[in-house]
Amino acid sequence: MSIPPRKLEEEVMMGREEAAAYDGLTRKFLDILHAGFVESVVNLAPAQGRFLDVGTGTGWIAIGVARHSGAQVTGIDLSDDMLAIARMNADNEGVRNVEFVKGNASRIPFDDNTFDAVFCHNMLHHIPEPEGLVREMLRVAKPEGAVVIRDLKRLSKFMTALHVNLFGLTYNELMKKEYRDSIMASLTEEEMRDLADRVGLGRETFSRAFVTHMTLARPAANRRPDRITVPVAPHKSLAKNFYVCKG
Repeated sequence: MSIPPRKLEEEVMMGREEAAAYDGLTRKFLDILHAGFVESVVNLAPAQGRFLDVGTGTGWIAIGVARHSGAQVTGIDLSDDMLAIARMNADNEGVRNVEFVKGNASRIPFDDNTFDAVFCHNMLHHIPEPEGLVREMLRVAKPEGAVVIRDLKRLSKFMTALHVNLFGLTYNELMKKEYRDSIMASLTEEEMRDLADRVGLGRETFSRAFVTHMTLARPAANRRPDRITVPVAPHKSLAKNFYVCKG
């Protein structure tokens, strides 16, 4: 089955109400996905240091990583409304080792070699030129630091429809459309491998995350020696494990 060309989404800056609605949907539908990614990051990264979450949204990935590590975590996003909710979420969760600042993912506002771990989740498909974003992440990461990138993958029209109707079974029609658009704006597996080669990560950093996502993961040279498990409800544990990077 042929895979159609990449089609970028229409990007609309969310206001406070839209950001709050997005946050509610994230809590309801993405907890398994987020838990698997958080577990991946904390086990690929050092036990402590400075970590950066690029495109943090309402902050749940950054909050999760901060909670399960000894790191000082910074989340950046362009949306003031998203950042306001992220700060509120961190306060409500009692997580103090996380901060949220405004920043453009294409021009990350930090010096070279600043962070011990840099990561982004479901961000690449929002970016017209994903290679520039990945190069920025590598610029601000220390040479021996962890870099973890996860995103949806572009599929054939048939497989896209199957995924949307299966994994979006409980979604309303607007959410299904947005899911479909996000898949079509993503890279293919081969494009992701090629990207890893061009930026110097290497194709060996590529792995699949279940059937829906793909990951580029460079472990830190001094990654934590123990294994951290991010808890979820017992009936969600198996599903979460599909999204944990084994690298």
